[in-house]
Amino acid sequence: MLKLIEPNWWVVLLKNLNWWMNSSQTLIHWLPILSDIFVFTYPVFLIWLYVMWWIKSNIYYKKAALFIFSGTFLSVCLNVFIQFFIDKTRPNFVLWLVDEKTESILHKFLPTSSFPSDHAAVSMSFAMATLFWGIKNKDGKFIWFGIVFLLFSLIMCFSRVTIAVHWPTDIIWGIIVGLFVIAILSRKKIFNFFDKIFEKIATFF
Repeated sequence: MLKLIEPNWWVVLLKNLNWWMNSSQTLIHWLPILSDIFVFTYPVFLIWLYVMWWIKSNIYYKKAALFIFSGTFLSVCLNVFIQFFIDKTRPNFVLWLVDEKTESILHKFLPTSSFPSDHAAVSMSFAMATLFWGIKNKDGKFIWFGIVFLLFSLIMCFSRVTIAVHWPTDIIWGIIVGLFVIAILSRKKIFNFFDKIFEKIATFF
């Protein structure tokens, strides 16, 4: 297994951000929440798409849910695959910044290895899959949701570095993983292939 160490300039950035957070009780309260809370909006959005399918009797919404879910799921799979070969300890352990007051909602359930960031990969793939679906189908509401989810992703990624549960490069590579998977799925031949599968699944169920 490859052992990674964060470059010094990124360590300095993380320390400065963490010091900035600790200078304010408001930031200490909100940044750990912002580092996780947006993850819980994703299943709500997918459920909303299924409700729209049920109300309008249109498999378009079910296919959208399947596409967005599949892109996110594949991003997680690629992320986990990478984590099998790379070991990188989270900054709060390396820098002795473990503090229950600034611990994120889900941090206690996460593994000690942090590269690449699952949160970054999931949030970016979810946002870009939603945005791509809207652009592909010229659907303004999906474009709007995609932009909102992209904003959620950036806030969450920034917060996770600031509270020191991820190194900056963990976040950067998590974002790259999310973008890479959606870029592959959005290629015309691959998208058309999966679109036919989604239509069969949507029709069958």
